[in-house]
Order: sequence, then C-alpha cells, then structure tokens
Amino acid sequence: MSHPGPSAVEITLSEDERAELMRRAGLPDRRPAERARIILACAEGMSNAGAARAVGVALKTVRKWRGAFATGRMAGLDDS
Repeated sequence: MSHPGPSAVEITLSEDERAELMRRAGLPDRRPAERARIILACAEGMSNAGAARAVGVALKTVRKWRGAFATGRMAGLDDS
C-alpha cells in the first residue's frame, strides 16, 4: 500500500496575478512561460503530478516553482 506524500500548497491567485501569469505564459522565453503555466495549472486545482503532465515538465520542477510562488508570489518566479 502506498502512502500519499505531503499535500501540495494550495495556490489562489488574485486577478492581477492571474493576468500577469497569462501574459508570461505567452512569452517566447521558455523559462518564464513554463513557470507561469505551472502556477496557472496549480491554481486550477491540479496536483503536482497533474501539472507536470499538463505542462510537460518533471515533477520536481512543479514542486520547486509551486513552493517558490507560495512563499514569494510573483517575485518567487524570477531567476535567482
């Protein structure tokens, strides 16, 4: 029997955040666009695994950016 891991942090977006993420999702630069699509998927209630499949990235990538957004909001998605 497998045990589920810790619950993913719930992501709720303001209207401004959603608008900015939609803008970033359409950028030609892959990295900010991918991060935006990850957060948008998470905000729709997707699990980390579901968001990873939807965006086409590794599960660890979704975990990283979901956590970064949860703690730093939009600034958390910028390159360190």
